Amino acid sequence: MDAYRQALTMAPGHPGALKLLGAALLQLGQPHEAVGYLEHAARTLRDHADVSGALAQAYFALGRFEEARAAFRKASRLDPRNVQFPLGVANSLAMQGNFRDAETALRKLGARFPNEALVWFNLGNVMRDQKRPAEAIDSYRQALVLDAGLADARNNLAGVLHALPRFDEAEREYRACIELAPDYLAARLNLASLMIDLGRCGEAETLCRDAVERAPNVAEAHMLLGAALGHQGHMLDALACHRKVVEMSPRSQEAIEVYAAALSGAGCFSEARHWFARALSANPNSIRAHQSFSSALLAAGRFEEGWAEYGYRPALVRFRETSPDIPLSRTLPPDLSGKHICVVREQGLGDEIFFLRYAPQLSARGARVTYRASNKIGSLLARAPCLARVLEESAALRPADAVILVGDLPHALSARPASAIPGIVFVNAELPQENLPSRNAAFQPAVPPSIELKPLDEKIEDVRERLAAAGAPPYLGITWRAGTPPREQGVESWKLYKEVAIPLLAEALKAFPGTFLNLQRMPAPGDAERFSAALGRPVHDFTDLNEDLEGMLALLALIDEYAGVSNTNMHLRAGAGRTARVLVPCPAEWRWMATGNESPWFPGFTVYRQLTDGDWITALATLKQDLRTKFDEIQP
Repeated sequence: MDAYRQALTMAPGHPGALKLLGAALLQLGQPHEAVGYLEHAARTLRDHADVSGALAQAYFALGRFEEARAAFRKASRLDPRNVQFPLGVANSLAMQGNFRDAETALRKLGARFPNEALVWFNLGNVMRDQKRPAEAIDSYRQALVLDAGLADARNNLAGVLHALPRFDEAEREYRACIELAPDYLAARLNLASLMIDLGRCGEAETLCRDAVERAPNVAEAHMLLGAALGHQGHMLDALACHRKVVEMSPRSQEAIEVYAAALSGAGCFSEARHWFARALSANPNSIRAHQSFSSALLAAGRFEEGWAEYGYRPALVRFRETSPDIPLSRTLPPDLSGKHICVVREQGLGDEIFFLRYAPQLSARGARVTYRASNKIGSLLARAPCLARVLEESAALRPADAVILVGDLPHALSARPASAIPGIVFVNAELPQENLPSRNAAFQPAVPPSIELKPLDEKIEDVRERLAAAGAPPYLGITWRAGTPPREQGVESWKLYKEVAIPLLAEALKAFPGTFLNLQRMPAPGDAERFSAALGRPVHDFTDLNEDLEGMLALLALIDEYAGVSNTNMHLRAGAGRTARVLVPCPAEWRWMATGNESPWFPGFTVYRQLTDGDWITALATLKQDLRTKFDEIQP
């Protein structure tokens, strides 16, 4: 390149030297400097296809796609046998969002150059961008038939499979791409993202640490490492990763939003609130930021603000998209006397039960309440005095004075927390400057208790007989997993999935002096046997009652203890007027609050929290001691 500059010093404006210097700068990734030399050369070398082509590439690199398309078109006229030039025309169209014309151009090229892998690769990209995944897959595979070493095609094929989600195929293609091109960082990061979606976060962590070592200045590697660590409960390590990302990309909206959520997850509410404000100031319409902020506010006991932000939750957004004809409201008439209020289910069964605690307030204020329920709990709710009518989940809605989703009842009824009792508790000794309000707080008005669910007498009798056949009291129900496993969700975010390792939970429970009941919904093959082996005692199978919630309600009303992760059964237990021992991962779902050993939503329930470093040992040791204290028959 110095030689080219020297040549231009000796012969200013020499077209050959201008062309060569411009091309060299372009190859070095300096299109801003290259474009001037190439424009100068093109004014003289008007009939040189390679000059027009190089200038087109410079325009393309600078995002000047209309000029790139014109230059590529000229180069193609000058050299019609070079596939790169018409391919550049098609790619310029695609970058301008003109996918239809880009597709037309690429299909014509496929007919002219059927053995050119890059034509099929770029057609795959256009099909992908038009959300036509089956055609994209076919095009990528055709490209790979023609050129098995085309790493970009294999990575992009994996990306389409990943999004479908066809996870097993995607994993094979990502791994094949990495084997083909070991230094292909994007493929490594994409594979790490897939591992997170599959819940294989330890593998994702390994991939991300390798990526960070290879490319320490790539922010995405740090962000994915933070995600992998966070999903394993290592919140402080995850926070450090996300702090690194915002330092590297201080203007990235995604980085700011993720950092705010990470701060909240690590218990740093004050600082998190600042970053949420920054995110929403930059993009007031960011649904993700509003959703994360809502969870942070609710977990910190800032209910009034939290319920307002709860209007951005996925269930509400999805309902408005799928049922635009239903005139939903987030508010209620000031005077409810004589009004007909139609309340509509949303989210999971536990959420329905949870939010229906507000329905008695509607009936107490004179409203007639119709509730459209999930069929699995319809019969339980039909006996609730506060509900005048319970509809099946697919029933048409009746004319009403207001139609409201059940999750909007607390916002509509303006539940507000009182000021916390004076005093601050530090959540993290390592981060003492950040704190949350003490959970020793009074709420005024007090959050309403769970809706009362009365078991059927005949179910009570049936369950009593089953319990007697299983063994002697006291009875302890157990669950160790809840939510849809990440692999089955096919989504990037799976915070509602919870699991405690069977050996750890069994060790905490094994000295319980009674009969163990397996209440786990859809246990994995061999789970029950592993739990029994870890306990050294049988665990009696009551899992069928997860499909008979009338029976499950009766069981939960009768048994002495229930311990496990948060699930529908926890809500049924509360509805039956009983308490439980709940194992809460970090970060906690907002209903279990950010800190403390109780939640105002579940009075009498004892909360055992995973620590911010991922440790369950402390929580399970406390659970073991609490059971020992209650049942003095337990031997040390």
